[in-house]
Amino acid sequence: MKSRTVRDVLCLLAIVSLALPIFAQDVRVQVSPVIMVPLAEADVYGLGFGGGALLTFDLFGFLAPYASADFIFIGPQSSQLQSSLTLVSAGAGLGLYLYPLPRVKLGLSAGPGIYIGSWQQASGEPIPTGNLNWRAGVEAGFRISPSLTVSASASYIDFRMRQESLFQGLSVSLLADIGLNTRNSEGRVVAQGADSTPVFPTLAGDYLESPFGSLGLRNAESAEIRQVEIWFQADPYTSAPVLCASLRQIQRGASVTVPLTAAFSDQIMGVTETLRLNGTIIVNYELLGERRVATAETSISIMNRNALTWQDERVLAAFASPNDPALLDTTKFLAGVVRSNIQADLDNNLQYALGLFEGFRLSGIAWAADPQTPYAATRANSDSVDYVQFPHQTIAYRSGDSDDLAVLYAAALESVGVPAALIALDDEVLVAFRMSSTTAITRTMFASQENFIFINDEAWVPVKVSLIREGFLRAWSEAVLTLNRAGAEGAPTGFFALADAWGDFPPAGVPGVSAQTRKPAEEQVRTAFNAVVSLVISREVEPRAAAMRNAFGPSGGTARQHNALGILYARYGMYREALAAFQEAAARGERRAAINIGNVAFLLGEFETAVAWYESALQTMPDDVTPLIGLARSYYELDIYDKADEYFRRAAALRPELAERYGYLSARLSGTTARASAAMDRLGDMIWEDE
Repeated sequence: MKSRTVRDVLCLLAIVSLALPIFAQDVRVQVSPVIMVPLAEADVYGLGFGGGALLTFDLFGFLAPYASADFIFIGPQSSQLQSSLTLVSAGAGLGLYLYPLPRVKLGLSAGPGIYIGSWQQASGEPIPTGNLNWRAGVEAGFRISPSLTVSASASYIDFRMRQESLFQGLSVSLLADIGLNTRNSEGRVVAQGADSTPVFPTLAGDYLESPFGSLGLRNAESAEIRQVEIWFQADPYTSAPVLCASLRQIQRGASVTVPLTAAFSDQIMGVTETLRLNGTIIVNYELLGERRVATAETSISIMNRNALTWQDERVLAAFASPNDPALLDTTKFLAGVVRSNIQADLDNNLQYALGLFEGFRLSGIAWAADPQTPYAATRANSDSVDYVQFPHQTIAYRSGDSDDLAVLYAAALESVGVPAALIALDDEVLVAFRMSSTTAITRTMFASQENFIFINDEAWVPVKVSLIREGFLRAWSEAVLTLNRAGAEGAPTGFFALADAWGDFPPAGVPGVSAQTRKPAEEQVRTAFNAVVSLVISREVEPRAAAMRNAFGPSGGTARQHNALGILYARYGMYREALAAFQEAAARGERRAAINIGNVAFLLGEFETAVAWYESALQTMPDDVTPLIGLARSYYELDIYDKADEYFRRAAALRPELAERYGYLSARLSGTTARASAAMDRLGDMIWEDE
């Protein structure tokens, strides 16, 4: 019976020893020398000594189940004993511990055990012994580090026999308590819950500075922690861990809330469906001079890359990437067609804008309502999630709603160097582009001032891109009517230039976009471009020309009036009409008409004719700089660089600012370099003589 009891206890100890490390927060070893002071039978047993070892398993921050082993020699006090009482014991039990101060540890423990031993009577006969024992003790220690504590302990121990005690004593020890660094002992900082908003891929760069959520952390260590750093990463959608917060210390048991920031990688732009994934929180800190690391996980949501909310309408700028490969493939083609057919004296930005618009129309791109997230409904609720297409998607799908088409057109304008803006109204998004001319020149060139938005010294043209199937002029006029109905004066509500918005919402690039797009025939684009330019010119010129002709009176008009009419026609590229008016002005005695006739010949590429008219004007106006410049430009195009240089120097001497304006004319520059650098500009920038 006795051997069975001992065997059962041994099995129980073995099971406990194997199971506890699975759940333990820390496993610690205590080794100590032992002095045993007898508390009973003092006439038989004297002082004892030996050594002991305990294996403790820290649970929940206050429980410490243990397994122990001791080897003790107890000296004889009575003549009945021939030798010391030798005892070997093993036991298990439960301890309680606490840390009233960061470096002070107090503990209580109690539990049963078994022992075996022997002693000799005076006759020399060895007497074996063994049975159960139990012990209870207290401990007080100083923590040198989390893994090393030096303690003093005192335990009452009773080695039992069947009916009575074999020995009762007080065990006094000096302990060295050593942590073994189990899998959970790296750190005890606990995540208490996270509060995060969905991550929008187009705003990925913002989350490095602007938190997308917060996380609660509790210090579950046995002392305050210092030099705390909280890092976050969410592989594979972050490029590296990011430091979210640095704290000087967190008291034991205290909780803090820290922001969540992240360095999202380009891979986030590949998310096409709402995605939930686990992010890793890494907490580095110092506990009693020892560096520790704790990790926790939190769940975050990454939205579809096309998603946005209308809390700030400028977020649209993030979708309007002028470097979209598919967009550039289209706009470079369309810009090339415009460049080869551009009208020299009509605003360049206006011509590129209408050329792009007509090119997209001929590509088959059209407005289509979005039944799932209609713009007007989602715009009215700033918390609603809307979806906007990137330029390459609209080009591929050949359709989009108001915001999709606006993003496409605005990005296209910027890709060819035309400054663009978006106007986010309540029910649709308009586009505006900036004229290359100043406000003053635009007011002079265009009779209908209400067709423009004037902001500071800039003139902007509004366009209703949802009417792309109706053509550029209809989209322009309807945009004006829309803004008038909204009562807009100056900059409309919701107006923002892309260049300004990109400071807060930089354009987001989408990886893996195919650069090959389906484009209309070049001849189609050229025909449409020239037709719309002609309509623009007709709309602006004919009413003004008619008014000027009506002012001629019965005499048929003065030379100056005919010259002014010719300048009006010439500035809009109507060279045949301009030439007739200038010739009539010359016939009526207008000397400056000769310069303007030379300008028309120059623009038509008839450079020798232009030279003749400029020289004629120079004879009557030898101190006028305009014919000198005309001669320099004409001789330059005729490859007669010495004469071009001669007239250029004479003109620059009279008006030095012309040296920069027409610097390509100087023969001192390399001919090929100069011609290449001026190839786009040398046939424009005419000086028309009126007074």
